[in-house]
Formats: sequence, structure tokens, C-alpha cells
Amino acid sequence: MRKGPVLILAAIVALVWLSNYTKQQTSELPDLRHLTFHNVQTRAQAAGFNRITTQDALHRDRTPWIATTGTVCFQQPALGQYSITTQISLAVVKTDDTCP
Repeated sequence: MRKGPVLILAAIVALVWLSNYTKQQTSELPDLRHLTFHNVQTRAQAAGFNRITTQDALHRDRTPWIATTGTVCFQQPALGQYSITTQISLAVVKTDDTCP
């Protein structure tokens, strides 16, 4: 019997198991509103959430500045217990702008 196909199959099974295990892990998503984007990233990642997307809360397509000078107005989902693979969506404005 050749070892190559057996090793590949074992690797696939291990990856599927690991993927399912990760989906089952949950963490408490904190309230991220009214914080700077840098602080939000730090808090979300400390809680185990790494899938973070952003958008301009004022719909002006000004996304390049978000990572340095943004303040979060809204988050989806709201604070609560979620799988750590949950995508966190943030609506952000420049620090000197007012949230809508």
C-alpha cells in the first residue's frame, strides 16, 4: 500500500476536524461603538475575533483613513456570545466627524 494517499487523506480529515472545532469555539464580543478603530481591533482580537470588516458610516468611500483615525459608530453583530469565526462589520467615521 502506498503511503502518499493515506497521508493526504489523514491531513484532510485533520483539517476538517480542526475547522469544525474552531467554529464551535465562542467568545464574548464586546461593545465596540464609540472607540477608535485601533482600540477596536485590539479588543476584538483579544476576545478571539479576527474577521473584521469596515465601511464608511457616512457613505463617502473614505476607507483608507479608517485604520488610523476612525471611530466606530455601529457594529454588527451587537455585543454578545458568538463563534470566534463570526465576521464583525463596523461602520466608521473620521474621529472629527459625528456618527449619523
